[in-house]
Amino acid sequence: MQKKLKVGLFFGGRSVEHEVSVITALQAYENLDKNKYEVIPVYVSKSGDFYTSNKFLELKKYKDIDSLILQASKVTFVKGGLQTLGFWPKFVSLDVAFPLFHGSFGEDGSFQGLLEIMQIPYVGFGVLGSAVSMDKVLSKLVFQALDLPIGKYVAIKRGQKIDSKDLKFPVIVKPATVGSSIGINKVDNPDDLEFYVEVAGTYSEKILIEEAFENCIEVNCSALGYEDVKVSVCEQPIASAAFLSFEDKYQKGSMKSMSRVIPAPISQRLTKEIQETTLKIFKALDGCGVARVDFFVDPKQERFWVNEVNSPPGSLAYYLWEKSGIKFPKLLDMLIEFGLKRSEDQKKTTYAFESGLLSQMSKKGLPAGRQGGLKS
Repeated sequence: MQKKLKVGLFFGGRSVEHEVSVITALQAYENLDKNKYEVIPVYVSKSGDFYTSNKFLELKKYKDIDSLILQASKVTFVKGGLQTLGFWPKFVSLDVAFPLFHGSFGEDGSFQGLLEIMQIPYVGFGVLGSAVSMDKVLSKLVFQALDLPIGKYVAIKRGQKIDSKDLKFPVIVKPATVGSSIGINKVDNPDDLEFYVEVAGTYSEKILIEEAFENCIEVNCSALGYEDVKVSVCEQPIASAAFLSFEDKYQKGSMKSMSRVIPAPISQRLTKEIQETTLKIFKALDGCGVARVDFFVDPKQERFWVNEVNSPPGSLAYYLWEKSGIKFPKLLDMLIEFGLKRSEDQKKTTYAFESGLLSQMSKKGLPAGRQGGLKS
């Protein structure tokens, strides 16, 4: 019998999207093949502490999260896995980590960096791709560098004054480093702008003010792969207001049950262009696993503008891949396979260099009178 892979399922976290992350993790757990994988759930509290217990895999247990945490084992990272804390510490090896955080300290590259340091293979984008995808201002700069069409926007820092005379209302104001439509508002006139900028500023240091595409529809497309990348069908998500709200995405059931039209009601030519653009963005970010790219589309004028890229987890775009012929359990298998393959490729890189410099300096001493460090 083939040995099961030990998969660390990481979720929760220090983020306003904490609850969304838990839901994503439980959905993934339900679809992971238990004959192939030994799933080790690792819940990260809102204060940033790491815990493990199989009880974190039961949704009904979250009615009393404080009690659930008390019944769990607190863990910390060590090379190649985790270690429980307490009188009898126990090492828990991990073959691969599956981060399913949404938002800060998980989706933004910080957790991926920790896994790199601890030499644990992981699913999803790398450090740089995750960080750029999470920052809507930086990602727009990447889109511009790729010569892709984007809407007009202004980016400011929290507390910075904004001159509204050059803005064409209505506009959309949003935190630049938060997902799940949290803190986003449509602003119809300059008098309300300052208030909604302050709202967005409570969730992110960066605030994005961008034009509202009132006469357009939203279209999403996903890319999947590592070395060989493919693209999904396109969808049109249906918003209940000016933009897709938190309620649209999550409180109506799930991302899969959200109102959507698949395939999107756009021409074959426009579909192909959007798919090619999705692939271009995925590759530019050194994509690994799955990502979804969101577009604004004017079907009458046959035009589109890139809105943003959603790196893993998003919702893992599983509803798009099901329509493209890949069921959720198979998608999860593929994501784990991609993560392990990338880890093997990283082992080909040399990270250590034996120069003998310290041994030499220990005999000679540091150069006298030199300031600002050693000269290269």
